[in-house]
Amino acid sequence: MFKKYISILLVILSILLIIAFTLQPGSASAALAMHFVNVIAKVNNKLNHTTADWYSFYILVRKFAHSVEYLVMGVASSFFFLVWGKKHPYLLAVVFCAVVSICDQLSKIVVPGREFDITDIPFDVMGYLIGILFVYVASHEWHKFKQR
Repeated sequence: MFKKYISILLVILSILLIIAFTLQPGSASAALAMHFVNVIAKVNNKLNHTTADWYSFYILVRKFAHSVEYLVMGVASSFFFLVWGKKHPYLLAVVFCAVVSICDQLSKIVVPGREFDITDIPFDVMGYLIGILFVYVASHEWHKFKQR
């Protein structure tokens, strides 16, 4: 029963994580990404003694942030459906994550400085599929380990 409560908590926390990032105004979201880019640029400048145009990297950071938050969602949702003994837990996790992703994009319409961006969805998909695959592999390895 403990695993079931943990699985619910993980799904709720992953949804709250996505909501928190989605409800940030565009300027706050951009500033967070830019902070990360600046840290990487400083490290690069110290190591290589060079400067570069970091705008392309900034765009990648913004896109891959979607992958990271949806990786968390993929892990949490597949663990949830697995623990609750649902048939086809990984398929259910994919559908659940896809619905959350679409709702996430649609909700940006009402947030100042944010917009529905269809190019974010492939990064969401990449993230949650990697998370689901991680749980799938970990689960199978765990069962093999227990059978020894």
